[in-house]
Amino acid sequence: MYAQRYFSKLWGVDLRERPVKVAGKVPWKFDLVSPDLQYVGDAKWLKNIPVPAAKWQAIAECLWLLQKIKAKKVFIVFGRDAEVAERYLDRVRPLTYPVEFFFLDGSGHRTI
Repeated sequence: MYAQRYFSKLWGVDLRERPVKVAGKVPWKFDLVSPDLQYVGDAKWLKNIPVPAAKWQAIAECLWLLQKIKAKKVFIVFGRDAEVAERYLDRVRPLTYPVEFFFLDGSGHRTI
């Protein structure tokens, strides 16, 4: 996965799909997890559509789970179309702390 290679190199950690206990109780697999569980993230490759309610639900679920994890860095990486994430964040940005949002394409990443 491109996001695994890219962010592993950027942060100097081995990010892979691994299970994490959310809130110390519920096991959940995330796409981008370091061996010491200090970096926990997920990748979303979403195509923009006029009313992306189902996609926003998937983002909200991931955000909610990540907010319950104690780690140095919790994040979601978007690819394919940044507009889905940007539209979602326009509505809920004040509720997303401490989760970071990134968009990744062939030219690199940017924070959204």
